[in-house]
Amino acid sequence: MKKVTQNQYGDTSVLKIIDCDKPRITGKAEVLVKVQYSSLNAIDWKNRKGLFRIFSGWFSPRSQPGFDIVGSIVNKSDDVNDLEIGDKILSLLGTLKGGAFSQYVIINAKYAIKINPSADETIFAGLPMAASTAWMALVNHGKIKRGDKVLINGGSSGVGHYAIQIAKHYGAEVTAVTSEKNEAFCRELGADNTVDYQNEKYIGKTEQYNIIFDVVSNSSFHEIKPILAPNGIYIDTNMSLSLIKDLLIHKQVKFVSVHPDRKVLQEIVQMTEFGKLKTHIAKIFPMNNITEAHEEIEHCHTVGKIIIKID
Repeated sequence: MKKVTQNQYGDTSVLKIIDCDKPRITGKAEVLVKVQYSSLNAIDWKNRKGLFRIFSGWFSPRSQPGFDIVGSIVNKSDDVNDLEIGDKILSLLGTLKGGAFSQYVIINAKYAIKINPSADETIFAGLPMAASTAWMALVNHGKIKRGDKVLINGGSSGVGHYAIQIAKHYGAEVTAVTSEKNEAFCRELGADNTVDYQNEKYIGKTEQYNIIFDVVSNSSFHEIKPILAPNGIYIDTNMSLSLIKDLLIHKQVKFVSVHPDRKVLQEIVQMTEFGKLKTHIAKIFPMNNITEAHEEIEHCHTVGKIIIKID
């Protein structure tokens, strides 16, 4: 089989497509999945460049590229009773494991969430990491509720465009920070208000928000505090020394660390199947063009998700 590997940090040239043996089931609660689609997330190119060395390994990466999986089960361990060979599933791999850009992957059966066999795989391929991040930020950390005023910095991004929809699903009033060209896109997703960051500073606004979700992580708690409600929550996606300090001092500061969570995956699949959560696909790249896909997500302001076709 073929898979994408990375054994060192650097530009897109460190990504290699290799031939290797198909993995075998050796433990309990495992399923072997033939991967059909995956997607790119910001963590993919940031990991590739070594921006998270403190977590991913100082000299070489611990994890392999790719975290989102949509595919079909082709084998399973004997103790797996709630899944069958042929089931179409969605899953998320751990950030210290990865390896989704591969024709076959073994995953823990607990995190294999069945999807409709007639579903469009490309729509589900963008969900696992990005939508889980948005869900964990708003629901788990933000405790979002009807009537909350929510500001999403990076509304047209992969995580951001899911966050807008999830916040509206919970009855919040949503303000999306984005570029002028993407304001209409954010409003189509449900945003009540938009801020063009190129011409207006959202940090200087007088309105206060119950939740500020900084998807692009280009502000700080000190900067946004004046527009955060007294009991509001500020949620960041990028760990840094300044954020660690704020986390230790301020109860209002949260960090969303995405990880496989069965309940969250089930919720986002259900929302998608009921038409409550939609994936905007920016582009679809075959796995053979993984370097071009990385260039696209790193250097372009991608709207929505970039999907990777594996087979």
